[in-house]
Amino acid sequence: MHTLRIFVLISVLLVALISCKKDDGNDPNPTAASQTDLLVANNWRTVRVTTPDGQEINKSRLNLNTQVLYDLNMQFRKDGSVRALDPSQSNSVVNGGSWKLTADNQSMDVDVQGFKGNFPIIQLTKSKLILRQSAPVDGKTSDINLEFNPTL
Repeated sequence: MHTLRIFVLISVLLVALISCKKDDGNDPNPTAASQTDLLVANNWRTVRVTTPDGQEINKSRLNLNTQVLYDLNMQFRKDGSVRALDPSQSNSVVNGGSWKLTADNQSMDVDVQGFKGNFPIIQLTKSKLILRQSAPVDGKTSDINLEFNPTL
């Protein structure tokens, strides 16, 4: 009888673990609420810039506005505001503006001095944000991916 109870308990636990749905933010049909929740959950820091096919672009090849992103933490807030924070100055706000998701939740409109436009969301999970941007690389406008990781 004791063995049967243990077997039933283990079976129930296994079924519960297997049936849990993993929410990694890779929903092919994201909602505004799910995208917003992922964006505002963290501050984001640029960790690398790549070509659309994933080849890393050396920071020195980028224009000044893009290079500055490496030194800032971006904070998207539920009220539609976005702030650029300088971690070397106790996260003081050095720039700000607004953001909003587009109707299809596949891109975001950002209006910040030096960082304005529509940015397609290539990937948005709890641990990674990748936005597409057209920006100068070696003085010639190119599509690039801005890769962000969460900051503490």
